[in-house]
Amino acid sequence: MSDRETFKGHALNAIDGKGRVAIPASMRATIEANSGADRLLVISKHAKDPCLVGYDRNWLKLHHARLERQEEARVAAGGEIDFNVKRRAFGLVEEVPFDSSGRFILPAFFARKAQFDGLAFFFGWADYFEIWNPHILIATPGIDPEMKEVAEFLLETRGDR
Repeated sequence: MSDRETFKGHALNAIDGKGRVAIPASMRATIEANSGADRLLVISKHAKDPCLVGYDRNWLKLHHARLERQEEARVAAGGEIDFNVKRRAFGLVEEVPFDSSGRFILPAFFARKAQFDGLAFFFGWADYFEIWNPHILIATPGIDPEMKEVAEFLLETRGDR
């Protein structure tokens, strides 16, 4: 896994009336570096927080291998298989194409789950990046205050705060 590029940085991008938004350039470059010419973004709902997660297809393969190892360890320790883990990890995802400028259409189900209202805040997390409605991010308890501060700053610079 050390040969993988990591997702880093942050950005606030507008979502147009058709649900299109652009992946920040650095994150788009990471997807392309990790997946080659494959211009596909994988979108899923975050396991805990009210946001989305974006990553490349190769990360999905690595994630599958990790879940398999966790499942094997759980069964070896006398536990039962939690079938919902893989249901969420692989059934609640969508692969969406993006164009050369990084624009993609937010899948409607996921856009509704994340409660987007015209803006998408992207935040890198090494293996993936999160996509938030910035106002929901700021209102969500337990989120790193510095992450909230970045979102507030970007909203202020846009005049949207």
